[in-house]
Amino acid sequence: MFIHKLLFLFIFFFSFLTAPSSKVIDRLVAIVNDEIITQSELRESQKNLNDIIEEKLTQQLIKKLDLSAGPEEVTVQINSILKTQGLTQAQLIGFLKQRGLSYKQYRKNIKHGIEQQKLLEKEIKSSIVIKKEDVRAYYYNSVKNRSSKKRYHLRQLFFPVEISSEKTEKLKIARQAYSGYKKGISFEELLNTYSSDEAAKESKGDLGFLEEADLSAPFKKVLQALPQKTLSAPFETPVGIHLIETLEVSSVGGKSFEEAKDEIQKTLYEKEFQRVFNQWLKAKKEEAYIKILLPSAPHP
Repeated sequence: MFIHKLLFLFIFFFSFLTAPSSKVIDRLVAIVNDEIITQSELRESQKNLNDIIEEKLTQQLIKKLDLSAGPEEVTVQINSILKTQGLTQAQLIGFLKQRGLSYKQYRKNIKHGIEQQKLLEKEIKSSIVIKKEDVRAYYYNSVKNRSSKKRYHLRQLFFPVEISSEKTEKLKIARQAYSGYKKGISFEELLNTYSSDEAAKESKGDLGFLEEADLSAPFKKVLQALPQKTLSAPFETPVGIHLIETLEVSSVGGKSFEEAKDEIQKTLYEKEFQRVFNQWLKAKKEEAYIKILLPSAPHP
């Protein structure tokens, strides 16, 4: 704690001594253990402060647990993507350039994704066990006597629109993504290229199973005419621009235990994963030294 206070005082003292009075100082927003977050970093990331703090923490944990992905792992992952999509490296680089993304940054994004997956497997997934009796209990309590309801397993590429002036630009980007999909670019590639949401990249845009009754009217309208495993054209809701894909359609209720058990297992796993993940992340934040420097910034 003493070291962190010294770091905090030194940074501020040094900034005021060295920064010319005619220039704007890149203010410090927060300290996360021994790393700082600046105002320019917060602005350029287009994310909220809490998301950046969580990214800093996970990267620090990846380093501490020696889960970094080497160049060979990144290359293997990219080669696998190229093989799956039937692309050459030159074609990939050309596609990235058209979207204003360098191959170096693309490798960095892939590296980050591999490391996040390693961290989740080590810290979260290995600790989750769904018992057979819990699956059976869920079936008798929540499935057996329910009438059949349609459920959609969806994933999406989402472009949030917080202010109306953003809509035109976000819609343009969404249409570029859809054009890339029609040319054969995979959903995962589109997500890594166009999305700035790290959580969506980690989950591969997977929304899990959603019941038809829980979907908004625009989603229902699109799903009525959308074949499975086909990405929709961009459509609008009050919160932004969406491109969705139906991975699976199923019915809940009216099924035998044998018919329903795999889906129930998946449902219980998703719920338990989210619960354990939230607890784990909360504990890591409590263990860390986090100092918010801007009075208006909310504490994570």
